[in-house]
Amino acid sequence: MKKHIPYKELEELLVKKGAYKPKVPGKRGRTPYPSKVLLGSLFLQAWYGLSDPMTEEMIHDRLSFRKFLDIKADDDIPDETTICNFRNVLMNNMLFDKIFAIIKETMIKNKLILKESTLVDATLIHSSEPTKKRDSKGKVVLNKAADEDATYTSKRGRKHHGFKMHIASDTNGIIKEVITTTAKESDIKQLDNLTEDEKSFVFTDSGYMSKKNKKAFRDKGVFGGIIERRVRGQNKLRTKQQDHNKKFSKVRAVVELPFAFIKKLMNYTQTRFLGLEKNDQYHLLLAPAYNLKRVPSLQRKLETS
Repeated sequence: MKKHIPYKELEELLVKKGAYKPKVPGKRGRTPYPSKVLLGSLFLQAWYGLSDPMTEEMIHDRLSFRKFLDIKADDDIPDETTICNFRNVLMNNMLFDKIFAIIKETMIKNKLILKESTLVDATLIHSSEPTKKRDSKGKVVLNKAADEDATYTSKRGRKHHGFKMHIASDTNGIIKEVITTTAKESDIKQLDNLTEDEKSFVFTDSGYMSKKNKKAFRDKGVFGGIIERRVRGQNKLRTKQQDHNKKFSKVRAVVELPFAFIKKLMNYTQTRFLGLEKNDQYHLLLAPAYNLKRVPSLQRKLETS
């Protein structure tokens, strides 16, 4: 994974945007941590679902972490406050989308992301629900932990509160685009944004089915592999529709891999920040982190093909 992180380009971005100041030769004062160490710490944190204090502790404790960060025995290790402040600077400057774009471009050059064919899906990310309580004066107020940007939606008869993570992946399950909305946002509204650059094939589940989308794909010369569902007045799917669904579902199912990986292996099942903007930025960190985590298996696939 390490060699596929373009640290030089990323540092140039951070310096240009004023988010990082490298060491100036001859200038007195404390030597700043290398941007490579700070960025690498965020990737380690995302891969293992660590808090800021635990990230600091694990860098102290694990030789593999220090080796990944190129930290030698006598080098300083960033503390939890430094890691937190650095992440906040990147979030406040809306830089995670640019970091994602740079890493994605590097992976495309190394043939680790396929340009043709796009698979689309979305998943719900839970956020703490607002609860009412009375303050010292007896006035009803909402708990401070609740996210005011989060909304409610219902799925399979169950109520959900939080946000929705929409992604577009290639046929290897590598994320090409990611968009965050509130939970009540319809999946179908983000289809155009997620498939804007696709010129060959698009595969989705039945939640994206509409005559408008089918026509839009035809007009662009793009094959729309949308899973069919019964419409009003239709008792069952036609044989042709069933055959198409069987073929499309095998391809489309790959897009569920990133969600399973991020939620289970990266331990991300609940939002860690308040507000749509910050959660969107964090998802734009999780996406390249997930992609990089898949690099070893992708390389083995390339070597055997």
